[in-house]
Amino acid sequence: MPFKEPVKKTLRAQWLGIQLRDLRVERGMTLQEAASYLRYDYSSLGRFERAELPFKHDDVVALLDLYGVFDAQDRARLRQLCTETWRSDQWDVDFSDAVYDSTFVDYLWLEENATEIRLFDAAMLHVLLQTRAYAEASVRLVEGPRVPSERVARFVDKRMERQRVLQEGRARLSVVIDDAVLRRSFGDAGLLREQLVHLGRLARERDVEIRVLPPDANLRPRTFGAFTLFEMPDPYPEVAYLENLAGRFYLEAPRSQRFAHAYDQLCAAALDPAESLKLIAAMVGDRS
Repeated sequence: MPFKEPVKKTLRAQWLGIQLRDLRVERGMTLQEAASYLRYDYSSLGRFERAELPFKHDDVVALLDLYGVFDAQDRARLRQLCTETWRSDQWDVDFSDAVYDSTFVDYLWLEENATEIRLFDAAMLHVLLQTRAYAEASVRLVEGPRVPSERVARFVDKRMERQRVLQEGRARLSVVIDDAVLRRSFGDAGLLREQLVHLGRLARERDVEIRVLPPDANLRPRTFGAFTLFEMPDPYPEVAYLENLAGRFYLEAPRSQRFAHAYDQLCAAALDPAESLKLIAAMVGDRS
């Protein structure tokens, strides 16, 4: 019999349910067909997939068999996810050579489903704000001079695809950008000017708010480092995200609240949106 007590919708529980649902759909199976295999009613399996009930480990294994998932790495990842659905603190995942790994897909799911995205850029502009030329230059900077052109093209295409979140009005975007980021040219003044023009255009959008942290701002906000906050629709928790050389980190509410507080401090230290737009326009003029 399935569990009867509802569980907190942690990211892990949501992500497990999403992946198992996608596997079922890919195999062309209905809820009723998969539930019958587990000897559950279809409504119970639907609640499992929506993270309203916790998947049992044996049920996950049975579904992986049913859906034909026999790759050892994929099975181990989903089984481990099942045992950790209760966790809501910190995810620590090493980077991989793939364009996407399971964690990066989690990030995209957050980005596509968030009602509001708040972020602070401390080194370079966020993917959602980049022109294609800026994206290509930043990929080459991060990946190194010997990165194959095909790999660069794949990364850039994916970045441009992610910007549909803004183009389709799926989420409100609020950004604080360090002044130094707007002056970092990657050695190409024309590229930077094009990027600043694009940034000014975005700043005029109804669902985009851009604030610039000026050079004379209080030092403390600059010590926070780059991070992103995802405000999710009910009943999902707010999520904070950051990354460094050790990997990617996700923290759910209430631990995300310290990042929300930090973002408020950044907004207080930054120029307001109107003044920020004037600054960006002046920087475009300086490069004409």
